[in-house]
Amino acid sequence: MSAASASPARPPRRLEKPLRWIIGILLLLVLTGGLFELVLRIYDPLRLPLEDMRDFYRLDAHSRIETTPGWSGNQFVEGSQVPVQMNALGLRGVETGIRAAGERRVLMLGDSYVWGQGVRDDQTVPARLEQSLRATGANVVVGNAGMFGTSPREWGYTLDRYRGAFFPDLVVAVMYVGNDVLDTLQEPLTVVDGWLIPSGAAHVARTSWRFQFMVKSRVWNKIEKLVENTIESAALARRQPIGPGIALAEALFLDRDPARDAELPFLGEVEATLASNFRDFARASEGLRRVVVLLPAHDVALRDYADLLQENKLDPALHQRGRGHARLVRLLTAQRLEVIDLTDRILAEQDRQALFFARDWHFSQVGCAKVAEWLQPEIERRLR
Repeated sequence: MSAASASPARPPRRLEKPLRWIIGILLLLVLTGGLFELVLRIYDPLRLPLEDMRDFYRLDAHSRIETTPGWSGNQFVEGSQVPVQMNALGLRGVETGIRAAGERRVLMLGDSYVWGQGVRDDQTVPARLEQSLRATGANVVVGNAGMFGTSPREWGYTLDRYRGAFFPDLVVAVMYVGNDVLDTLQEPLTVVDGWLIPSGAAHVARTSWRFQFMVKSRVWNKIEKLVENTIESAALARRQPIGPGIALAEALFLDRDPARDAELPFLGEVEATLASNFRDFARASEGLRRVVVLLPAHDVALRDYADLLQENKLDPALHQRGRGHARLVRLLTAQRLEVIDLTDRILAEQDRQALFFARDWHFSQVGCAKVAEWLQPEIERRLR
């Protein structure tokens, strides 16, 4: 046997080059993904306002959401990082301490407009209200029990949580007459892996590798958001209306002529749900002074009402600004709850745009200060 015939046969070289290309491309993708992950963790210009709020919420003994006492972190709004600090009671802001002799206490409930999306702890409506009351010499502490993403459905049991810990003299519940109405109609909220989600999606979130990966990876989070937005857009384009004359945006369906309610059973369902929420709040606040503040939806406050009706394909002969608030006043007073409607105050402002952030739509620092200014005499009167 010759030396040449004894040497092992070489494998074909045809696959070596494509294999090297495939390995190279995979390595490049991994390195690129890692680089983007690092960049997004350092600076993410497209970060959502509440994207860094993990573990802000937890579940109580009855599997209902509540804020986490002592939580601290940041929200990202209008391109700025805003620090958030929750005190030992789970209220936003500084510690309230033991109630002093002669001290009066006000507890404010509501959604992100009360909690203060986009503003610092000392710039929220409750904080501004406390500052203005104290400036008159009054010894008043205002607790911020606002919870972003919630609705009147959470008012009652949230007050149950704080009534024996904060000891309020007056309870002020604030309702944003926009998505607060729609959120009330949705399934209850829960917490999975530190994130606030609808309870109907909880099982999927607990078992989905995509959800877990989205939580851990900023890059995958962006991919999921892109896919989600694409799917949502397609779904909305195909969605059938719930009934004639209904537009879910900004809860404009509440403005429909009440004499024609029989034509729209959906309105009866909405009113029944809201009445149940208000009844639960009345139960929880029994024996306390209490008042409900109504805030107009952002578009209703800033845009021409006729344009809104036209955009949402609503009949101007059936819809009129203010009817929705009148519905809510009727439901609230039926539970012996006082109401303060700030719509006229907001509409009378010369520069209404300044009350809200340009893109986020929540109250700006100016808006929070104005709302506190309008509420101050109302609160003082009820504390006498």
